[in-house]
Amino acid sequence: MHTQTINIGDVSEAPELWQRIVDASRDGWFWHTWITHEFNLCAGETSGAEDHSFFIYDGGEAVGVVPLIVQEGAEEGAGREATYYSGFLPWPCFSEDAGQSEVLEDFAFPELEKYARQAGARRIRVRLTPPRSSGDEEAWVKRVAAKYGYEPTHFDSHVVAITDKTLDMVRERYRRYHKKYAPLFMLNIIEGVSVSPELEETYFKLHIKDAGKQVRSRESYAKQVDTARKGEGFYVVAVHAESRVTAGMLLVSLYKNAAYDNSVAVDPDFADRYVGHLLKWRAIEELQQRHVPTYELGPKADSASGTAKELGITHFKEGWSRGHTRPIWEMEKSLDTK
Repeated sequence: MHTQTINIGDVSEAPELWQRIVDASRDGWFWHTWITHEFNLCAGETSGAEDHSFFIYDGGEAVGVVPLIVQEGAEEGAGREATYYSGFLPWPCFSEDAGQSEVLEDFAFPELEKYARQAGARRIRVRLTPPRSSGDEEAWVKRVAAKYGYEPTHFDSHVVAITDKTLDMVRERYRRYHKKYAPLFMLNIIEGVSVSPELEETYFKLHIKDAGKQVRSRESYAKQVDTARKGEGFYVVAVHAESRVTAGMLLVSLYKNAAYDNSVAVDPDFADRYVGHLLKWRAIEELQQRHVPTYELGPKADSASGTAKELGITHFKEGWSRGHTRPIWEMEKSLDTK
C-alpha cells in the first residue's frame, strides 16, 4: 500500500480525525488528545510555537498522527526545538485497526525528523506515554532509538494503585490532616457543563496567586480547562466553608480509564490547612468510585541530582504512591540544521 504524510492544516475536520485515531490507538493517552495538543500549542505561543503535526495515510486511509510542535527551547541559547510546552513530543500513535505498528513507526520517525529539520528544530525529544505500562516500553523505545540515532533515557513516575484500601495505606500524617482539616472545606467534583466561565476565571486567578506571577496566556488557561469541560478529566475544588473562598483546585486528567495529576493551584492563604492533601484525597475517593485502577502523579526526582524543591515534591508524592512507580521511556536527538 502507498504510505504518505499530510499536514494537519491540509485536512478538513482535522481535530475530529486526530481524536478518532487517538481513541482507536493502543498507546495514545491524554498527552495525545486534541485538547492537550491545543493547550500545548496555545501555552507555547510566547515561545513562538508553530504546529507542524501531520497525519499518516496508508492506502488512502488515515491511520496515524504524529504530533509536532516546534518552538524556542526553554534553556538560553537552545534554539528551536521539537517539543510540546510540556517538555516533550508524545510518541506517534496509530489506530490499532491499522496493524503493522512497527512498519508505520519506521515510516513515521524519518518523516518526523524531516519535518522538524524543515521547521528549524535543533533538537527532538519524544516520550512514550501509554495509559499504563505493558512491560515492553524499554525494548520499544530502544529499537527506534538505535535505528534512527536517538539517545534513550528513562525515569520513574509515581503511580497510586487505586483500590478500596488505598486511603488506608497513605502516609499516616496525611490521614491526620484529612481528619482535622477536611471538615473546614467543601470538596466538590466539577466537570462537563458544570465547568462554568466563572470557575475558569477562578482557576486562572488562583494559579497566578499560587505561582506569584502569570507565566502563560489567559487563553491557555481556557484550553486547559477544556480538559474537564469536554470529558477528559475533572476538577476537585476546595471551598472554605466559612468564608466561601476557593482555597484550591486540582485538575485530574482521565482518559482510557487511567488518571494523571494534571495541574494544581492552592491559595497561599490556606497553605497551613493542607489543602493540597485534601484535594488529592478527594480525587482518590472519586477514582475509587469510578473504578479507575491507576492515578499517575508524575516524575520521581533523582535522589542524587534533584533540587531541594524536586525532592520535596517527590516526598509528598511518595506519601500517596507508597513505593509504586512505573518507568517512562523517552529519547532525544540533536539535529544538524545547517
